[in-house]
Amino acid sequence: MVENVSVILHWNTDYAEFPRSEFPTVVQTSFEPMVSAIEDWKDGKICFNITGHTFEYLQKNNPELLDRIKVLVKDDIVEMITSGYSHPILPLLPRPRVETQLKDHIALLKKLFKKTPIGIWPPELAVSPSVLSQIKKQGIKWTAIDYEHFLLSQYFGNDMNPFERRDLSATEILVDAYWTKGLKKLRAYLKALRTIKEVQKTQDQPVQRVIINDKETIKAFLCSVSWTYSTQFAVGGDIAFYNMKKHLKAINNSNSKHLNIYGSDIEFFGYRSMGPEAAKPVDLINFLRILKKQGINTKSPSDIPEEEWPKEASYLSAGCWSPDKSFRIWTDSEDNTEFIRRANEIYDILSRLGWKKDLMTKLEPYLRIMENSDPRGWAPIPERKNEAYSAMASIFEILEK
Repeated sequence: MVENVSVILHWNTDYAEFPRSEFPTVVQTSFEPMVSAIEDWKDGKICFNITGHTFEYLQKNNPELLDRIKVLVKDDIVEMITSGYSHPILPLLPRPRVETQLKDHIALLKKLFKKTPIGIWPPELAVSPSVLSQIKKQGIKWTAIDYEHFLLSQYFGNDMNPFERRDLSATEILVDAYWTKGLKKLRAYLKALRTIKEVQKTQDQPVQRVIINDKETIKAFLCSVSWTYSTQFAVGGDIAFYNMKKHLKAINNSNSKHLNIYGSDIEFFGYRSMGPEAAKPVDLINFLRILKKQGINTKSPSDIPEEEWPKEASYLSAGCWSPDKSFRIWTDSEDNTEFIRRANEIYDILSRLGWKKDLMTKLEPYLRIMENSDPRGWAPIPERKNEAYSAMASIFEILEK
């Protein structure tokens, strides 16, 4: 029987797929309406993960919205969880850069909100045992983890082994439906919907613990793509085959005490959608009101009592949220392999120079842009690619002086 649900909203103005000229629209249709809806609600706690560059944008262009968020944090309605400052793929960075990205974002949260974060949303949910060790050293108590990545880690040894074939992920099945043509497309989407509903039944135990090494573990709050999609579809009202009534039934049929019903981009409420139109921010909050009437509270993973986290820990491999749970979407294209080659040249030079403090201070703004995941990820627009390559050029220019 579900007693508590969690909602984690990820804010990122470095989004790969829309130009910077769209940011005012994103604020108007997604950011501000969500904050307004939460201000009217104030009946639980929602987690915000806001990247460093997003904070910079809000401070410059929408300081009044940032001030309203500060009030929600002070009133314990919103909990800020940390990340890498500029949304990098942490396992692809050298250890000194992982440390800097984590420390800088944590310091920013402390400065803005006067509170120390204890949870983290790793960018792209990309982690490895080594990165988790660095995360824990920063005082972080729990981390969000992709549910399918967690499950795959329990039995799948090497995804390059041709004799080991894993099941398709829920996202991969949706991708197949997306590319299907003609009358088969409807059947493909119905198959995807059935898969999502079946996956829900196996992804309703988000409170876990994972192994870092033989001496350390860390709490892991598992984020299910299936529950996230289903919540978005249900409250959006634009998917004929899955409505709020069915979603409520799925939640009530769950055997979990805690359930993570949404963990993804805030922009899917108000600005963009996988369906005909975007779900409204207020619709998500109204759904939380309905759950409250049924005795189901909205809480942060931080509020789960210590005794309810398992003592036994499970292994977690390197991976992320991507459809195949690998880093290949950020590494394997010709453009990305070239970009990584040049980035590694920079890291080699900085390592030989001992990561000199004065030099690093000068390079930091450009390194943050270069390390951002979005220019290399899902579907980056040319503008985002150009930003990353321009930052890299600026770094080489400074190093060559």
